[in-house]
Amino acid sequence: NNKRKLSFNEKREFEQLEVEIDQMESRKSEITQLMNAGGSDFEKLAELSQELEKLNSDLDTKSDRWLELMEIIESA
Repeated sequence: NNKRKLSFNEKREFEQLEVEIDQMESRKSEITQLMNAGGSDFEKLAELSQELEKLNSDLDTKSDRWLELMEIIESA
């Protein structure tokens, strides 16, 4: 039987990831709205686009880790 439970640190990480992912999703939404309203300020649009790209990358990483931890929780 290979079932295991999350360690104390993994539980804390899981809870923290949920908070961070939620905050990142909110920021992503905010950036999208700003870009849509950005008009012709191409410098600002480029900055927002770059931030959005990094945010998406970080979000993917955190979401993958969250899923890993969730699988451990569900299999316990």
